[in-house]
Amino acid sequence: MDSTGLTKKVGILLYAGVEPMDFVGPYEVFSAVNFDAPYAPYDVFTVSESKGDVNASFGLVVKAEYGFTDCPQADIIVIPGGNVTPELLGNPNLINWIQAQSKNAEITLSVCSGAILIAKAGLLAGLPAVTHHMCYESLLAIEPTITLNKSDRFVDNGSVITAAGVSAGIDAALHIVYKVSGKEAFFKACEFMEYGDAWKSVQRRLAGLPVARKINDKCIKCGKCAEICPYNAVFASETQYEINPEKCVGIGPCAGLCPVGAIESSF
Repeated sequence: MDSTGLTKKVGILLYAGVEPMDFVGPYEVFSAVNFDAPYAPYDVFTVSESKGDVNASFGLVVKAEYGFTDCPQADIIVIPGGNVTPELLGNPNLINWIQAQSKNAEITLSVCSGAILIAKAGLLAGLPAVTHHMCYESLLAIEPTITLNKSDRFVDNGSVITAAGVSAGIDAALHIVYKVSGKEAFFKACEFMEYGDAWKSVQRRLAGLPVARKINDKCIKCGKCAEICPYNAVFASETQYEINPEKCVGIGPCAGLCPVGAIESSF
């Protein structure tokens, strides 16, 4: 885990009709890294146009700790989806807040139809992106220069990351944790949450079993695996590509892209 002792502020937007899992999923991920830590790597807070109660979807009432006028600058901004109405899109206070915060943030993450909001704020022009499958047309209506990566759970453009529907926000938040805080923090969150394919990797690690994939001698050194690896675990040797077991978590997209089936998984 990152040992610098620097806490990242994570600001999560709330608004009427917001989808609970879109913001609770990332909230849980960042909070899981804080669990039983010597310091809190993430200071997670909620914000809405006005502080106080917010009526989320399905009748859930949640509380915004800050309003737009008094919230701190966030290092990571989470823009969840939900009932993105014309009135919401036409709210200058909301769009201006997204623009102002994202200008000085390290990462802006949208989840589900939250991509429509950051597109309205001008953050997705000419970029690849993803959103909930029911929102493709609505997103392109706001920003037609977007390239939709419909098969991806999330798309990382560096400072702007978009996640697909609902539960995909957990995947994207875990990806951010890996980028910002490293492999140990990533595994800590996965272990605490007992989550998905990442949890399978954690189970093997806890059992003392190998996790990292291997590249066999079928490798034709095309480099696709190195280009796509989100953990920078693939490197070129003299005759082929190889995987650094210290960086590989065994759950990346490399095997599915290999044209000759040279990447082996131990589970």
